[in-house]
Amino acid sequence: MKYGNISIAGKTLMHMSEDVKSYLDRAGVPYKIHTANGPTTTAQEAATRLQVPLPTIIKSIVFTDQDGSLVLAILTGDKRVDKKKLSSVVGASKVKIASAQDTKALTGFEVGSMPPFGHRKRIATVIDHKVMSFSKVYGGAGTSDALIEIDPHDMARLTEAKLADITSEEH
Repeated sequence: MKYGNISIAGKTLMHMSEDVKSYLDRAGVPYKIHTANGPTTTAQEAATRLQVPLPTIIKSIVFTDQDGSLVLAILTGDKRVDKKKLSSVVGASKVKIASAQDTKALTGFEVGSMPPFGHRKRIATVIDHKVMSFSKVYGGAGTSDALIEIDPHDMARLTEAKLADITSEEH
C-alpha cells in the first residue's frame, strides 16, 4: 500500500493512505486529516487522542454475506452493529464480520485503520442513521495514526450508502 505525506507550509505532518487521499482529492470534497500521535485502532483510542466525543468517531467494519459479498457498515464509535438489522438492510440471510486477513486482502486496509472509502473496489455500504446527526465525523484514513474529518453527508454521497438503523441497543 502506498502512503502519502501531508504537508502544510513545507512541513510534513504525517502519513495517510495514498489511495484514500487520491480518492478524496478526485471527489473534490472538503476534508481534514488529523495526526493522532499514536495508534487509533479502537474508537475509544481515537476519541481520546483527538479529544472529541466518542460518538463522532466512526467505525467502518467489513462484513461478508452468505455468498461472500462484502458489506461495509459505518456506525458511531459508541455503538455495535446488529447483524440481523444489517442482514435485512442488504437483503442477506446472514452477515458475519470479515476476518482481519480477509479484510486486508479484499480492501487493502488493516482492521483498525479502515477508511469509509478508497478501497480496492467499491463495497456495498450501509451507514447507521445516527452518524448523519453530526456535522463532522472522524474515521480511518488507512493508517493507524491518521484520521479523516469529513461531513457525513459527503461520505454518504461518495459511498452511495444506504442509510438505516443497523445498531444494537447494547454498547
